[in-house]
Amino acid sequence: MLSQHGENFIKILDHIKPSKHAYEVFSDWLVLASASLYAWKKDERVEREYTEVAKQYTKEELDKHAELLGLTVNALEEKEQDFLGEVFSMEGLTNSKNGQFFTPYHISKLMAEMGIEKERLPKDRIWKLNDPSCGSGGMLIAMAMALKEYEFDFQHDALFIGQDIDARCARMAFIQLSLLGVPAVIYCMNTLTMQEYWYRETIGYHLVGMEFRLRAEKMIDITKNLEQAEVELEPNKLVLGNPCKKVLQGELF
Repeated sequence: MLSQHGENFIKILDHIKPSKHAYEVFSDWLVLASASLYAWKKDERVEREYTEVAKQYTKEELDKHAELLGLTVNALEEKEQDFLGEVFSMEGLTNSKNGQFFTPYHISKLMAEMGIEKERLPKDRIWKLNDPSCGSGGMLIAMAMALKEYEFDFQHDALFIGQDIDARCARMAFIQLSLLGVPAVIYCMNTLTMQEYWYRETIGYHLVGMEFRLRAEKMIDITKNLEQAEVELEPNKLVLGNPCKKVLQGELF
């Protein structure tokens, strides 16, 4: 059953542009909303996508699109959840013919709570989570909320990675994680072939200096490996017993 915010979202969505199917309007809204939340990056490709979609709507219709983003903000402020995943599923916008089904958020939350051991949460490292088929980001949101309940600062000490081949799903995940202040990178990609189409970092990723912190951790790890390595000296040759692992293309961590 949809929440009141969800019902209002669908009501507005269905009346924005009667000449277009709700599926198309929702897809267009995802482009507009995600581009707006990524405007700080000054990405020319994203700006072009926004312009191409925006010119298909009148000013009044674009105002309705803005209302949808406002409803999403209000829904997530009222309850930290997978709001867009709920709307996406209940409105019948998923591609069920291709096996696209979203896990209900309460199931994701239960799985997240069962998968986290409080005593094993890192105290001096960034905790990394990766969902290779993230959909609208429901599992990543559930993990963030479970960490919050354990009083772990997920907005500062965790990095969330989401990947999905469906651009609509990737945009939904990006929008929701951005609005929830989650440090995340969302990839639109095929996780089987490792073909990447695009990726976007949330503003939370940059506000906590995540890129710098990841590089610092990597340097610390390299230093530790060098200190622990068995070194065999030969004429004009230095052999490390534990060489740094070569990172494969597409490998995140």
